[in-house]
Amino acid sequence: MEGFPAILWSATGLIIAALSVLWWLKDRRERREAQLVRRWNNATIWNPDTTARVVRLSRAEPGRGWLDDGEVAIEVDLPDQKTPPGAGWYLSVTGWVPARRAALKGRIVRLGAESVQDVFPPDAPAVTDRMMGRGERRPGVIARLLGFRGL
Repeated sequence: MEGFPAILWSATGLIIAALSVLWWLKDRRERREAQLVRRWNNATIWNPDTTARVVRLSRAEPGRGWLDDGEVAIEVDLPDQKTPPGAGWYLSVTGWVPARRAALKGRIVRLGAESVQDVFPPDAPAVTDRMMGRGERRPGVIARLLGFRGL
């Protein structure tokens, strides 16, 4: 093979390889988002623990943080993780309802690291809404390149 056919076949191979890599990256991102949505739904909808809630972390320091639901702020020991949660993250906390009730009565409440069931990044509610068909859906690569919306 010389000349033009070699260039044609190698260009075709490069295009197919690039499309395969793009497809693989998109599939990996969608699987990671689907797993995040499954964890979020397990913490918010399907949780059998009636005292557990998903609460926003308002302030974080190394090893501890403060959960805030708008009425009370409760200190919590943060579990050891690869990525430590920061302000704006969401924590699924067991025992939140009685701790909140005690804090509203004026008692000092501190939750231990064992009460934190799961940790979610700040964009978890938006990802869940997008994956469930609510909210803004991000256009695909081709639609962004061509300037189309809704594709």
